[in-house]
Amino acid sequence: MTNQESILSTSLSSNINQYFAEPEDEPTDNLYLALIQCFGIILCGYLAGRFGMMTKTEANGLNTFVGTFALPSLIFMSLAKLDFTLVNWKFLLAVLLAKSCVFFTVLAVSLVIKKPSNPGRAALFAIFTTQSNDFAIGYPMINALYGKTHPEYAAYLYLMAPISLAILNPIGFVLLEIGKRRVEEHTSCRYMVYSIVKGVVLNPVLFMTVLGIIGNLIFSHSVPRLLAAILEVLGNAFSASALFLLGSMMVGKIHKLKGTALVIPGILISVKLLVLPLVIRESIILLNAGDNLTETRNLSTYGFLYGTIPTAPALFIFTLRYNLEIDLIASAMVACTFLSAPLMFVSAKVVNAVYAGITPANYARQLNIFSFDISVASAIACTWLLICFLGFGRKRYNQVTHRCTWCLVIAQLAAAVGVIIWSKLDPSGNRSTLWYIQFILITTGVYASRVWTAAIAATLLFLSSRSLSFVENLQKWFYPVGWGIPLLMVIIMCTTVTLTPTELDFKNPNFQLGRTQAAASSFILIFCFIVTLGCLILQQRYQRRHITMSYEHLRNNTENTTTENNERSIVDVEDLVSPLINAPIIGCEFQNGCPNGACRVDDVERDCDEENGTNTDPQILRHLVFLILLLCSMFIGLSISVGTLIMEQLTGIYAELAFLDVALNFGQSLIAFAIFGLDPSLGKLGGWLQKVRKKWQSGKELQLPCEDALSPEVKAIREQFNRCHLEACRARISMCRRRLLKLYKGVFSGSDLINWLLEVGIVSSREDAVQYGRSLLESRVLQHVDGTHHFYDQNLLYTFNV
Repeated sequence: MTNQESILSTSLSSNINQYFAEPEDEPTDNLYLALIQCFGIILCGYLAGRFGMMTKTEANGLNTFVGTFALPSLIFMSLAKLDFTLVNWKFLLAVLLAKSCVFFTVLAVSLVIKKPSNPGRAALFAIFTTQSNDFAIGYPMINALYGKTHPEYAAYLYLMAPISLAILNPIGFVLLEIGKRRVEEHTSCRYMVYSIVKGVVLNPVLFMTVLGIIGNLIFSHSVPRLLAAILEVLGNAFSASALFLLGSMMVGKIHKLKGTALVIPGILISVKLLVLPLVIRESIILLNAGDNLTETRNLSTYGFLYGTIPTAPALFIFTLRYNLEIDLIASAMVACTFLSAPLMFVSAKVVNAVYAGITPANYARQLNIFSFDISVASAIACTWLLICFLGFGRKRYNQVTHRCTWCLVIAQLAAAVGVIIWSKLDPSGNRSTLWYIQFILITTGVYASRVWTAAIAATLLFLSSRSLSFVENLQKWFYPVGWGIPLLMVIIMCTTVTLTPTELDFKNPNFQLGRTQAAASSFILIFCFIVTLGCLILQQRYQRRHITMSYEHLRNNTENTTTENNERSIVDVEDLVSPLINAPIIGCEFQNGCPNGACRVDDVERDCDEENGTNTDPQILRHLVFLILLLCSMFIGLSISVGTLIMEQLTGIYAELAFLDVALNFGQSLIAFAIFGLDPSLGKLGGWLQKVRKKWQSGKELQLPCEDALSPEVKAIREQFNRCHLEACRARISMCRRRLLKLYKGVFSGSDLINWLLEVGIVSSREDAVQYGRSLLESRVLQHVDGTHHFYDQNLLYTFNV
């Protein structure tokens, strides 16, 4: 098999530069060079776009070249040269099953969570989570790591690419065509089918994929020299062009990665960089893809690293072609590309450390130290949160959602104290009284925190679908379930499970009883993960249905409201699913008639709680973000639990997942602290925090010229605007908006003001509008919400002072 794999690797690598893996260098040194090369080209593309060296029209031309000529040529040449008889088909089957599982799961969730469903949007999300940048970034990374030890692994990239290109992506193309035809005038079934078939067949990527497979059969793995001479040149141009294009696409997208706009990209990136690698790894292990245990372990590690490769730029080409979610996908690709670099490097370092001979004893010692550090920080965060929830005049623990959050924090505090005790125990593993104390604290705290996560999700669901009294009555049953079931499981394990010496090798506070405890943890995690995810999906559906009904009611009772004003809405959690028609979601600052025609005083009092700090605020958005992060923690925990059940020998990926699981499991309180611990509505404590924050920001506040230093032109602009335009402008563009989980009343973006100035004819260009806005800010007519920025044509938030 080794000779055949060597032949396969040689035959597939002829059209790729080979300097990525110099024989005298270490794998991590090669990885450094590959990372620098890839992200250096991306940076060049970004600078070219930022400084105007490449216009949007020129970028579109490069986009056409990459998507229509370079990438299809590279795919054709790669597939036409393959010798399919030398392929490990069981390994490819494992990758296919893993990618299909993730693809259809994301597709189904995207279709279910939004009504009316948008098949094109769901298809884009599914493609994003499964299509990797195999050639531009993947090949140099894999070749740098495995060029000397497993040269055939880089060649496998050409075999795994068709899984997306020829199997999964065509399903996405069909859904994209269906979504496109839905919004067009032609709605007949025959025309839609014809358009879908035409769009799929004429897709150059899919077309050349099919031709590559056919050419492989016709040419017997040897492409004619005349054809190869042309296609190889085009294929070799793909890597640099694609990376350069990706960098140019980042221009104007990075500043949009803020606040709630991060949630959907964050979920997609988590699925791509965490879920997909783990699913691929487990699929390879379960199918036993290698000829022996060692080969299966190596392939599972390779599969994990392959899953961390970022999403391919070709997806952005699809968004431009179908004019669908362009900014969202572009922002997600920017973040995914840069987040993948440290993940790939850390994974490679851990893998090489294990291959170099790190012993289980060294691994256990480092895990012990890391667990202790995380638990100390977690205990401090828990103490702070309990103080915040209990005192300073707000008593958050008595609110319907915070009751569950309060219990989760207590469970995390118990687990943190248990880990601190565990880290100081004798490593011999004797069952002393102190051992039982720490085991009960850790295991009960961890299991209870998972159950209370599901309880928070259920609370949010029933708050959207049922009455408050129903939720309060239901929560009476949460306490015996949330504390009783974990404690009962711990008692059973303590009294029935005996510890075997071999299970002490991989010392982990989460699995002190070995595989038995791993099985119990898997059961808890699977149940809580399904309940939490299901409740979140249903909560979004019920909340959207409620918003739609409320909007229809308000629209029927609102008179003299224009269509344009009706489209103005609040940027809230519902914007995470980007509705086709923006419906008003929450109220705004206006007490007597709202310019967007959909606000009432009771809406204002209810939805501006974060600003006013009322005692009845359930902080739905904060809890939604909290649950999404805890879902990631549960998925990592489930992966390490399954790995403990089936692992026979310490592997690099297992070691990496163990550290990640400790961080996300015992660090749940740190996540809660980031979301709830700095809440500005914490009464006296909140006021003190606000003063500290303002004092810290005072050094960064924008220094404006004094009144006497203002020019006559600026004063004239202020007087004219205050006298003739202020009220009309405020009524048109001011609204409530969320930014970084905080609600601002009566604010607008710089772009909103510039659009209004152009619309009413006060200025003739956007450059003049920026100068006009700067004059208004310098003359104190308006100001930035934090007082730290001047006026810009961006999504920065401003408010009127008068």
